Amino acid sequence: MKRDWARIIGMTLLFLFLGLYVASRNGYVDYQARNQMILTEEQIKKFEDDVKNQRPIDIDNYVIREEELYDNQLSRSSLKLSNTIGHTVQNILNFVFGKLEGMLED
Repeated sequence: MKRDWARIIGMTLLFLFLGLYVASRNGYVDYQARNQMILTEEQIKKFEDDVKNQRPIDIDNYVIREEELYDNQLSRSSLKLSNTIGHTVQNILNFVFGKLEGMLED
């Protein structure tokens, strides 16, 4: 009975880790690329309007150098949990493959 619960919890944590890992990798990169594209289009339109209206042109008016931080307790906790699960899975896999390698050498 205890073994079944341990297996269920282990599999749940593994799937949770994999889901969070894939979502963070795919979603974050797509989100950043989309935001850069939108900001670039907006800045190009602003530049074209300034040229059309013969306003003085300064590069600092069109380049956005600010980086927003979305760091909070939930994201830090999720990252810590994800890293812990990742290290645990890596250690388990290293152990299993080490044992398999030892069995094959004999």
